[in-house]
Amino acid sequence: MDRYRMPRVVRAAQLLALGMAGLGVICVASQGWLLGARSAIPTAVPFIPAFLLGLVALTFNSEGQMVRIGAILVAAMNMLWTVPSITEGRPPGPLGPLVSLAVIVLLFRREARDWFEPSTWW
Repeated sequence: MDRYRMPRVVRAAQLLALGMAGLGVICVASQGWLLGARSAIPTAVPFIPAFLLGLVALTFNSEGQMVRIGAILVAAMNMLWTVPSITEGRPPGPLGPLVSLAVIVLLFRREARDWFEPSTWW
């Protein structure tokens, strides 16, 4: 394994997290543009953990298991946080828990653990 190249599983988790955050930005911006800023707030609330997960995903080039564990915890929070949006018929709907579950599974893979391990960088 090339120690300077991010493994595919980590890159896939990063892209899923950033995609979910980007979807949130698009949904909130379009809701605000179409119906006003006051109506964009209820659309933004379910995406709060997705925004946090996107910020954590930007640090996936850092070493240390705390980045990986933090991303897993925020993804779990996102999964639980977005379940009510399914029954309410609001975004992100079932996409929120599914993407979060995929991120968690990918970050539990051996390649992801090895990538974030500080000893593999030396």
